[in-house]
Amino acid sequence: MAENRDNHVSALRPGQVESRDNGERFGCSAGGCLVQLRRRIAEPGFVVTVDAEPRPGESRELITHEWAAANAAFDRFMHEY
Repeated sequence: MAENRDNHVSALRPGQVESRDNGERFGCSAGGCLVQLRRRIAEPGFVVTVDAEPRPGESRELITHEWAAANAAFDRFMHEY
């Protein structure tokens, strides 16, 4: 199952976003990095990550309980990376 998802993600063009029925999102950032917004499993909340080289003083992950904050971080990562 993960292999099919990975193949689908690799087919995304920069700026393209896919959403799942449960509200989770994944996309290809402007610079070609994978960005994901997913629900946390162990605790309530959301995690947003970007698969990019670390930048000094910047985090590639945000953990939050707020849906609006998760969506804002997803959009920011999509544009900044």
